[in-house]
Amino acid sequence: MATTPHRRPLPSNVEIRPATPAEMPEFVRIASRELAVTTASVAGVDPRASLCAFEDGRLVTTYAWWPLQVRFNGPAVSVPGVTCVSTHPSARMKGYLRAVVERHFDHLHESGEASMTLLHPAWAAIYERYGYATVTDRVTYRFDPRDIAFHHPVPITGRLREVDLSQEFGLLVEVYRRYRDDRTGLIHRGRAMWEAGELEIPAGLRQTVIAYEEAGEPLGYVVYVHGPRPSGVIVNGGGQIMRVMDFVALSPAAHQALWGVIGGYANVSEVEWGNAPPDDPLPLMLVEPRRLNLSRRDGIMARLVTVSEALPLRPYTEAAGLRFSLVDPVCPWNEGRWLLETSSEGARVTSAEGASPDITLTVDTLARLAFGYTTASVAAQAGLLDVHDASALPRWDAAMRTKHPPHEQEHTW
Repeated sequence: MATTPHRRPLPSNVEIRPATPAEMPEFVRIASRELAVTTASVAGVDPRASLCAFEDGRLVTTYAWWPLQVRFNGPAVSVPGVTCVSTHPSARMKGYLRAVVERHFDHLHESGEASMTLLHPAWAAIYERYGYATVTDRVTYRFDPRDIAFHHPVPITGRLREVDLSQEFGLLVEVYRRYRDDRTGLIHRGRAMWEAGELEIPAGLRQTVIAYEEAGEPLGYVVYVHGPRPSGVIVNGGGQIMRVMDFVALSPAAHQALWGVIGGYANVSEVEWGNAPPDDPLPLMLVEPRRLNLSRRDGIMARLVTVSEALPLRPYTEAAGLRFSLVDPVCPWNEGRWLLETSSEGARVTSAEGASPDITLTVDTLARLAFGYTTASVAAQAGLLDVHDASALPRWDAAMRTKHPPHEQEHTW
C-alpha cells in the first residue's frame, strides 16, 4: 500500500503496514488493554486484515477489520467492519491513526475491494473527523414483565415450544434470514457470531430459547437469559432479572405470543432488551408503553469511501435525478458535483460538473441519507447541508427512503 500523493508524509521512523503473525500477540495486548475488552474478543483477527503504525519498529497503533456482509435496503453488500482501533499511550496525538485510516481508504478505493466501511465507535467524535456518520440507533427497554399487557390482543393460532439448539440451530437462522432480507444494517451472522453474541450465556444466568410456529412454520423466536439478581434483593416480589438476547417475530401473533412468554415470569422483577429495532411494534402494542422506560443511543457508523460505487449498491423505489455537490477532504476523489439517477431497475452516479446542484453536503451527511437514517429535509433543518433548490428536497426524501429504518444488532465485531 503506497502513500497516495495528496497525503501528508510520515516521519522516516514510522511505517504503516499489516501486522505479521509474530506481531499479533503484541497487537492483542495493546488493543485489548486500550479498549478494555478481553484478549479472546480480539484474538481472532487475521493479520492480513490489519493495518498498523510502527514507530522505530515498535507497534503503536492497531487497526483491523472483519469481512462482513451487510444488508443495504435489501441486497447484501461486502464491507470491512473496522475493529481493534487503538494507540499506545506513548504514541497518541501524533497523527498515526489518521495515517492508518487514510491508507486503508486509499487501498479500498484503488483496489475496488469495498466502497464503504462500518464500525462500532468508542466515541463518535473520533471517527467523524474521517467522514464517518452514525447510521443506526440502539433502542433499550427496561421494564417489569407485569407491564406486558396488550391494548389490542390478536388471536394466537399457533404454538410455542422450546428450541433445542444442539438440534435446531437452523430454525433461528431461517427466521433471522427472512427478517433481515429487506432491511438496512443487519449483518449476515456466521455460527461464531451467533455464539459470541445472541447465544452467549452470561455468568450466573440460564438460557431459554422459545419459538412460535403456525402449521409447523416458524414465525418467530426469542432468546433470553435469566437468574438471580446480583444483589439478591427481591424487588416487586421478584428475585430474578432477565435479559432478552435476541427477538425476531414475523407476524403480529408471533410478537404477542413471544412477549406473552416474557410477561409470564412473575419471579422476574426486571427485563432488559438492549437492542430493539427503531420500528419495533412493542410500544404500540402495550396499554402503558411508557413503562418500557425506552432509551435511545447511537449505534454503528458508516463511511462511504467511493461514493460513485457505494450509492448504486442499494435499490431505490422512486425514479429521480438527484444533483449534489459533495465535500470530502479525506477522500478527495469523492469531491465535486454528481448526478445520482435512481429507478426501480437500478441506479448510477455520474459526474455533473457544470450543472447546478440541488444541495451541497459533506460525505457523512450523504451516508446518513443513503442508509435512510434521516431525510434531506430534516438534514437541512439541522444545518447538515446547504439547499440550493428547495423544491428538490421532497424528491430527495422520497428517493432515499429505505423500506425500514436502519438497524444493526451485532456487537461482536
